[in-house]
Amino acid sequence: MPISSMSVSLQPGWMVQVCAVCGAEHTISFDRGAQKARTGAVALELGATLVIRVDDAAPTTVTFNAGDFPDFTRVTAAELAAKLNAGTSALRARDDHGGLLVESATTGEASRIEVVGGTARVALGFPVNGPADPCVGRPLLGVSVGADRLCDPNVIALRRCNDCGANECLMRTFDVAPKSLAGTHLTEHRKAVNALAEHCKASGWSHPHVADDHAAETSTPQDLDASFPHRPCVLPHFVHARSAASRAAEESR
Repeated sequence: MPISSMSVSLQPGWMVQVCAVCGAEHTISFDRGAQKARTGAVALELGATLVIRVDDAAPTTVTFNAGDFPDFTRVTAAELAAKLNAGTSALRARDDHGGLLVESATTGEASRIEVVGGTARVALGFPVNGPADPCVGRPLLGVSVGADRLCDPNVIALRRCNDCGANECLMRTFDVAPKSLAGTHLTEHRKAVNALAEHCKASGWSHPHVADDHAAETSTPQDLDASFPHRPCVLPHFVHARSAASRAAEESR
């Protein structure tokens, strides 16, 4: 769950999230649909495919052919990104903290990335997405949850972590943290989450089912990083039990 940093200095803005379960780091754009593969090099079969839908276009099949990578038993995120970027201008792919990040080239409500199939999907750790998946588009304040599709106006759902499968979210809060916790990561993180939620609301990034509720609100969270979005937000260092360094050390053994 922890936010490491966030900024809107380069539109449409982004945040870096540290998975609370496994410690993997993920960059999440505020106004682009995206999906991310698991961290680390992967082994792919020659001729493997990945089927991606960008926005509302027809799905595109990417085939990994001989010569695409120097070593099909250890394909890096940077190599995968180069292959995807060479095939279409509809998406933007890059190495994000060791994992392949695929974003739509567009911004706005229709910006979406769906991984709908392909023989390389499992190796890369992508789930099969569909139009009803709330995390194929940009993050929204207020999400639908449960079989009845109830909406919580205070929740921002984050993309699934493809390193461990965790589905995490951020929760806007209106109470005040105890003074004894002032300056701690807990309090500073509350302020950052609340600032991000208010930025989403001000930008119109609300779930349609709760947009009217957000517009009618007359109060704001009391624990709030008032400098964001005018200045980037960098939180106190958060040490996870399975940090990127520890995972790298384990993989090298």
